Amino acid sequence: MPITQEEENDANRMTSLSKELLAAVYCDNLQGNPSTVRSISEKVRTSKDFLIGECKNLAKNGLLKSKSKGYHLTNKGRKKITVVFAGGVFDIIHPGHVHTLSESKKLGDVLVVSVARNSTVIKNKGHEPVNDEELRRELVQALKCVDLAILGSETNIFETVEKVKPNVIALGYDQKHNEKVLVEESAKRGINVKVVRLSSPIPSVKSSNIIKEQSIMKDF
Repeated sequence: MPITQEEENDANRMTSLSKELLAAVYCDNLQGNPSTVRSISEKVRTSKDFLIGECKNLAKNGLLKSKSKGYHLTNKGRKKITVVFAGGVFDIIHPGHVHTLSESKKLGDVLVVSVARNSTVIKNKGHEPVNDEELRRELVQALKCVDLAILGSETNIFETVEKVKPNVIALGYDQKHNEKVLVEESAKRGINVKVVRLSSPIPSVKSSNIIKEQSIMKDF
């Protein structure tokens, strides 16, 4: 007997929710925490009964590993989701940031954003950021499209890449990273990534320009 459209929609929804659940566990684990039904429910909107049943099913199928304190993503489970990695300073959040991160999220199932450390900003830009690193991280985390915002490495981007192990690295239109170098250096670390350079509908809107304009206004 052929399945109905409603049954097919339910199946697709279950697949989508399962990926959301795996992504939620990934984010918890990336922060060094086991994933619980409670922590998953903060990220996945569905009933508690469904979450409990689905976690058991995913564990039964080898996608999750159940431990005394919660769930951990298995290698098999990790392969079921596409992780997108993006990074930046995000000193003053503006529409360009929101557009870039929203487009980044469309490239996969989970978006992890690395926020530059204060020391990295000083090293690369020659001045301190307007906002402290933890405040900038909190602001990025507050964006709906961002699954997890973390502080980046104070050494180099590849320490964070090794931690996140992304499938896709999303670059803003003006970021200076070399796509070929990102692919090659990631491969040396056993990580196969696709690098996507995103465009911006408003390239003139930059944090540096906003800061400069504020500085000019102070003279009046």
